[in-house]
Amino acid sequence: MAVVIINTVDQNVVKQDLVLSDPNEKIEQRSGASQRIVIDTSTSLHITSSHYLSIAIDSGTIRWKFRGFDFSSKKLQDLAKALSPIYIRYGGNYADFLHFDPDGTESALPKHWDQEKQDLDQTFDSGFFDLPFDKEVANFTMTGRQWDNITRFCDKVGWDIMFDFNLFYWRNGFWDPTNADLLLRYSAARGVKIPSFQLGNEPNGFSRNYNLSIEGDILVQDFMILKNLISKYPQYDASGLYGPDVTTLDFHGSARTYLQNFLRAGGCDAVTEISVHHYYKNGRAAKVKDFLNPGVLDSLLTNLDFLLNITMEVCKFHKPFRLTETSSCYGGGAPKLSDAYVAGFMWLDKLGLSAKYKATHVFRQSFFGGSYALVNAKLNPNPDYFLSLLYKRLIEGPVFNVTTAEPNRLLRLYAHCARKGFYNYPDGALVLYYLNLANQSITFDFAQYGNDAVDVFLLTPGDAMDLTSRFVKLNGQPLVMKDSKVPDMPPKHETGDVTVAAESFGFIVIPSADIELCKRYHRS
Repeated sequence: MAVVIINTVDQNVVKQDLVLSDPNEKIEQRSGASQRIVIDTSTSLHITSSHYLSIAIDSGTIRWKFRGFDFSSKKLQDLAKALSPIYIRYGGNYADFLHFDPDGTESALPKHWDQEKQDLDQTFDSGFFDLPFDKEVANFTMTGRQWDNITRFCDKVGWDIMFDFNLFYWRNGFWDPTNADLLLRYSAARGVKIPSFQLGNEPNGFSRNYNLSIEGDILVQDFMILKNLISKYPQYDASGLYGPDVTTLDFHGSARTYLQNFLRAGGCDAVTEISVHHYYKNGRAAKVKDFLNPGVLDSLLTNLDFLLNITMEVCKFHKPFRLTETSSCYGGGAPKLSDAYVAGFMWLDKLGLSAKYKATHVFRQSFFGGSYALVNAKLNPNPDYFLSLLYKRLIEGPVFNVTTAEPNRLLRLYAHCARKGFYNYPDGALVLYYLNLANQSITFDFAQYGNDAVDVFLLTPGDAMDLTSRFVKLNGQPLVMKDSKVPDMPPKHETGDVTVAAESFGFIVIPSADIELCKRYHRS
């Protein structure tokens, strides 16, 4: 598809309706008055692809023998396929302890694992993918049979793989590609598609976590070794390389320093795109109020500012970037929060803000495993699964700036072109999505589009647990699967102004908007 010409992001425009705030500041609640919405569709801040929302699965899933992840499950296959097209990242802490042996034996489970005495849901909620610091426990083998199960599943459900290679193989002071070459040779012989590769995970934290250091200039050389390796395989010589996977630039000055050193040493040219990670809070300390606090949400804005400023300073041009691992809370997520309705505020805001900052992809940690999973241990979708599915079905293409007649820090708004396909919207259709963080309802005035008919997708808590509900309603109806069938999620048709509930989020589509940039995108 041809690229629509867009303007470079003006940081003043991005921040116009997202003023940085103190995460500890007490927020004054506003009344449920009407807000006039103005969407500037004359220019596009960015263009998102159909793969923009992507997902991750920790390599620890392989270490734990895919406990609960049943490749043959029709329900799991349907849940996975509904999100396609999408990238799936196999990476995380355990990526740096993975050894591939096509004819090897699967690693035994650690001694402290006792499936008979632990409930799987409870184990997932406790963040059981957290890395053991005992390397004898951490190191594990992925067999050819296990890799076949992964790649066949991905091919069947339409997932495109991003694979993170183990950086902890060294020879003469640099990365040793021998084991990676073994996996590539095995995969190429079987026609496995791998469009994206990474090398290592969060190297800025190696000294803290593992008492070792791989400096940014060395990592650049390691990426060049990987680039040379994949160039030898016709199936993979056009595959992208993404790094250095530093984490949470707003929290860690060491991460900013590492990124600067990596780029100065040649990283601007060594990787296809810069990759970073981001989490808002520690999963063991997060509270419900954090998920609705604009100051906490704005930590991502700070993170992206650091990223763009460092990139422009060192590379001297806008280097594309992606969030290759990101969610609400690190450490496996916040139990009973990261898998609840309230997690949707952080997730939807991250998708909207990252698009305005021109991220090419945002990888949700995780599809399976941990409290932040889209699908739980019993293969039932958590609320963020349905939110992600709606996003995938509704949004693609140019990104627009949104303003309101009266600034309101508790109202966050984003606008994109509507995706064609599932709902059969016309080429020029427009989607607005919102987060109402206030405890009062609010009415949107779309005077810009008169009394045109709109399609409304309003998401609210699914039961009496309110914000901590493990279920979600769409336009007042609970979203549930029937056997393995993923629900269609039809909209509610309205005309004119739209009133949204307190502490809710959702999407509003204007099919008749007739946006020229959207029509050009879809017809190109």
